[in-house]
This record gives sequence, structure tokens and C-alpha cells, in this order.
Amino acid sequence: MRIRKFLIVTTAPETLATILKHQPGYLARALAKTTAVELVTSPGPICHDIAQTERVPVHNVRMVRGMAPLADLISVLSMIRLLMQVRPAIVHSYTPKAGLVTMLAAWLCRVPVRIHTFTGLVFPTQTGLKQKILIWVDRVICACANQVVPEGNGVKNDLQRFGITAKPLGLIGHGNIAGVDTCHFDRHADCAQDASRVLADQLQICTREFVFCFAGRLNRDKGISELLAAFTALPEHARLILVGGLDLSAPISKRDQLIIQQHKRIHSLGFLADIRPALHLANVLVLPSYREGFPNVLLQAGAMELPVIATDINGCNEAIEPGVNGWLVRPRSSSALHEAMRTALSTPPAVRQQMGAQARLRVMQRFEQKQHWENMLRFYTRLLEPSN
Repeated sequence: MRIRKFLIVTTAPETLATILKHQPGYLARALAKTTAVELVTSPGPICHDIAQTERVPVHNVRMVRGMAPLADLISVLSMIRLLMQVRPAIVHSYTPKAGLVTMLAAWLCRVPVRIHTFTGLVFPTQTGLKQKILIWVDRVICACANQVVPEGNGVKNDLQRFGITAKPLGLIGHGNIAGVDTCHFDRHADCAQDASRVLADQLQICTREFVFCFAGRLNRDKGISELLAAFTALPEHARLILVGGLDLSAPISKRDQLIIQQHKRIHSLGFLADIRPALHLANVLVLPSYREGFPNVLLQAGAMELPVIATDINGCNEAIEPGVNGWLVRPRSSSALHEAMRTALSTPPAVRQQMGAQARLRVMQRFEQKQHWENMLRFYTRLLEPSN
């Protein structure tokens, strides 16, 4: 029996090393008798580690975030060359630039099954010519794909509302692209507790202080400006931990970078391969984004029994139920965010503990990683059946 090739494509290798970690390896083992899973991403030093972890080949096609027509054309040509060599039966792209490059190249190469997952839409928060260009790009992606998967219901609604595609749109499971390993993200695990104590000592944070945590790229659309304005007006016993590197494609302002560097109660840790120590040390996670697909960090925080303050946007409002496992605030409002953070500060520990317990229960019931992987396997198996 001929073994078919299946390519999973992301713009940056970090997506495979963090959010999708172990999922390709699981699929490769489950489909081994009929299908060979391989990965494609931009070159980077961690690609070798990804290949070792997943035990699958990793191909490199350079792709850049943001608008870069010439670079994108080169990426499409490189992807076409790769597809002609590998001859896959199925390709699945995640993230916007990988979607454009992969779906266009796969359509030109007549790959039988072409899937793109929209992990978040950029155009709803844009205006004018830039919005029109982004809408056109997403329409091209959908036209070239024969399977379009929205990460969450909010993304699905926007795809339909803006007329991006008339193709059927169905979530896989309850949404999200990875699920959460609730055994790994467990605040009662000894390793998480030990690492949290080490981090607290390094940052000189004592038990009487209240810790807010942000985890994500330091990108201007993540609401960092509003977060800094809201936090700096809080009482002295509040601390803020920032986990994530500066996003050079849409960096936060120089002013905000300076505030982060100079403020004595703000601790910027950069990118962390394991965010559990920061989540364990925190009392509340804060995600004040302008746009999301279905942010995995909310589920990771929930699994760690951490209440969340998030903006009332796609994805966030699918994971957070106000008063149950967190608080929702309107986006782009430092005053609304400040008020929610003050509310969290004044919420009795027992109430926050109950909210955290509800958060973990919700994740275990809807977003357990193994359940998500099984849903993905069924999805691919159906598409790979001879009748398809």
C-alpha cells in the first residue's frame, strides 16, 4: 500500500515548538500505516529540536509576518518547489501568512486536500485600504482551500459576516487548535510549585503581594499599552509579570518599552518555553488583546486554576464566563481594564480559588488535549478516505 504524505505548515517554528507540541507526533503514530506526517515552517535553530521531539521530518520554507509582497512571492515559489518534491495528498496550514503561501501553492500544485485553520482574523480591527487588502488575502486563502476551519465561533461569525467565504465552516470539537494537557498544567504538581518558588525568589515577590501575569508576544494588538496604563495606577502591593518576547512585526511603542524596563513592579521575563512557573506564581492572568482566534494561554491558565481578566472579543468570550472563571472588559479601554484589575485585587481569596476551580473543570470537560487530538484524527481520517 502506497504511503501518502501529509504536510502541516506554520509560519514560525515556535508554533510547532509550543502550541502544537506533540500533536504532529501523535498524528504521525496514529496514521503511520497509511500516511506519513511531515512539517513545514520557516528556518530557525529550534527546527532540529522539533524534528527530534515529533520524530517527523521538518522542511523549511522562509515566510515572514506582515505585508511583504516580494518576500511572499519567493515563499510561494519555494513552497511550490517543495510540494512538487514531496507530492502530498493533504496539506494543513495554520496562521495567516502560512495560509496564503501554502493554500496558493497547494492549489497551483493541485494537492487533493487543502485545509486552512483561521487562528485569528486581523482585518476586523483594521480600517481603510489595509483592511481591504487583508480581506482580499483571506478570500484568496479560502478560495484556494477546500476545507476552511475556524478556530472558534467568533472567527466563524466574522468569516461569514464579512463575506470571506461561502464554504461550510465547522469547528473541530469546542474550538482551539491544540487543547491543553491538564496533567502538565497542574498547579499541584511538585515541579510547578518548586519552579514557582524559585521564580518568586528571583523576582523578590513575597506572599502578601498580588501578581498579575500577561503571557503572549509583546505586540501592540495585545493591548500592552492599556495594560501598562491600568497597572501603573494600582496600589503598591500589585506586581505584573510579562512573559513573551518583543514582536518585531508589530512592536509596542518605545514609550511602553521604556516603562517596562524602568518600572520597579513590572518584570519582563521574555519568551519562556515553560510558562507554568509564571502562571503558578500569579493570582490572575490578564489578556487585554484587540483580536484573538481562540487563545491557548486562557486554557493553560484555566488548567492551572487561574482566573482571567480578558477583553470581550472572539475566543476570549468563548473561554471566559464573567463571574464564573474570570472577568471580561471592553477592548482598548485602560479604565475598564483598571477597574477589573482593582476588582480582582479586592476579591476574597476563597472566591478567586473557586473561580480557579471552575476554570480547570471547564478546561477538562471541553479542551483536554488528548480529546482534541482524537477529534483531529477523526477529522483527517474522514478526509483521507478513498471517497474524498
